[in-house]
Amino acid sequence: MATTNIGALLLAELQTLSTEARRKHPEIKEAAERVIVVLRGIKATGSVEIASELAKSDEAISPFVLGCKTNNHKLASISVQCLQQLISHRAVSPRSIAQTLSTLNEVIHLGVDIQVKILQMVLPLVTMYDGCVYGETLVDAFHLCLALQKSRDPIVNNTAAAILRQVVVAVFDRVVAEDREHNDDEQEDTRENDMTRKYAKDAFFVLQDLCLWAAGSDTIFILDETVDQGLVLDLIESVLVNHAA
Repeated sequence: MATTNIGALLLAELQTLSTEARRKHPEIKEAAERVIVVLRGIKATGSVEIASELAKSDEAISPFVLGCKTNNHKLASISVQCLQQLISHRAVSPRSIAQTLSTLNEVIHLGVDIQVKILQMVLPLVTMYDGCVYGETLVDAFHLCLALQKSRDPIVNNTAAAILRQVVVAVFDRVVAEDREHNDDEQEDTRENDMTRKYAKDAFFVLQDLCLWAAGSDTIFILDETVDQGLVLDLIESVLVNHAA
């Protein structure tokens, strides 16, 4: 559970980001100052309430997206740290989830410290932001993990593999919850409608791709050509162990 006061942390980091960016990246300074104004205007003092207010606006992630786009390690590091805090506190607007994942994909080359932080964001994005990470956004989440699983750094490699397992299991956990929501309608033809449900559709395509990888064939959904066969079999085993029915 996140315990850091999100308001105090963001104010400090935004001021640092503004100072670091003011000479070469005035647009980041301006974006940071806008969010500082928003934060100071929030009357609530608890992290949950502050996060709820921040999640109403796309503005909260703007300085951090810009910071990542500079490809400057220091600015990107501050920005990724703040994005991690926003995500863990559920302070990211649902409309900004796709942009957040796209931004993280752009900075995976900037160093091990940033890579580990990125991996720590993937599972919360999938599990805490209901209805936001599915279809193409889920593919973006998988691409983050798969890219970093190929790292030569053992910490990054092993962390990415562990997160991949958890994400795959979470994809199928969501189907169970989705099924419960539809069980009240006894007249529903589940065979006909399963593939119209977003989480069931995701699970079908993920399992299909895992089987295609295992067979050495081209995938359809995730579209990654080089995946370790041992990892693929491990992921299939995770699905069968956790969702054999």
